[in-house]
Amino acid sequence: MASYSPAETQGSTATSVTVPSISELNIKPKVNLEEELHFKFWNPMHYYKALNQHRMRLGLPNPGQFDMLNKEIKMTLPTNLMIEGGQADLAKILSPNFQAMHTYKLGLPGQPSLFEFAGVYADEDTLLHAKMDTDLSLQGRANYALTKNLQLKGQAQLNPSNDSQSMLQLESEYTGSDYTANIKAINASPVDNTGIFIASYLQSITHKLGVGAEFVYQRPMPKVQESSISLALRYQPTENRVLTVQTQSSNVLSASYWHKVSPKCEAGAELQVLNVPSQGRREASCTVGVKYDFAASTVRAMADNFGKVSMLLEEKIAPGFSFLISGELDHLKGENKFGIGLNLES
Repeated sequence: MASYSPAETQGSTATSVTVPSISELNIKPKVNLEEELHFKFWNPMHYYKALNQHRMRLGLPNPGQFDMLNKEIKMTLPTNLMIEGGQADLAKILSPNFQAMHTYKLGLPGQPSLFEFAGVYADEDTLLHAKMDTDLSLQGRANYALTKNLQLKGQAQLNPSNDSQSMLQLESEYTGSDYTANIKAINASPVDNTGIFIASYLQSITHKLGVGAEFVYQRPMPKVQESSISLALRYQPTENRVLTVQTQSSNVLSASYWHKVSPKCEAGAELQVLNVPSQGRREASCTVGVKYDFAASTVRAMADNFGKVSMLLEEKIAPGFSFLISGELDHLKGENKFGIGLNLES
């Protein structure tokens, strides 16, 4: 900024005139529009920024994890909750962050009884879970949030009696505003370059539709390798309905439909088709199930096209105390399974 005063004359008052500098005039050099467009055309960052700005304007939701594509129907069907024989679970909350659990499983004919002890520690950024049974089999899981969006996960299993069941899985997951990316390495050995490597990506296209893909690379031995690609689609027109479709290696097609009929009733169906012409295998399975919540109990039931019928009843006797009874009847094989369980939390 420069200033000067003109020469004073008789009968006049001197005034100061301020002249801005060139830098303060904020004069930008002229840019050739043709050159700017040519630069943007060959600049990949221009397309990335434009796409990112368009996604931010849409405000799409996060589609969830690829592994939990059909999580609603998994919570409806009793497949992962069935009990065979007798089982008792006792959980003790020792602090707001730490919990200990004892599990006793009554042995079946040909199978010994089993006792498991587990501990869980959790806070805002960390989750640690480990359990050991009477066979000295140890399982552990750890999750740590590096940032709000990035998580590191690890799972390990050691079985002294059977080395083939021992495994180590390392995982990294990034959760964006409208997508989730995940990479896994299972039993990876840098010595002979063996292991299983999985990469998945799930992206919201609209507020109701999400699509994704998963790439699996397997190298069980140095000279044996195999890869496959899975494509997935998740469509949720309303909060009460979810449709998922997934293809695996072009030979397996699976689809599921979940519907929340009422606040207390949920229903779902699963379809899986296997087509391997080289082996002459063409199979299909269909499962339908329902879940109903009563005032103090929950009933889950399902049936498939192979004549298998399953049912699980969870009765809440008191706060923190539940009684479970499950049964499975296979009409084609003539096999039956029955189990009872107790859950106590204090």
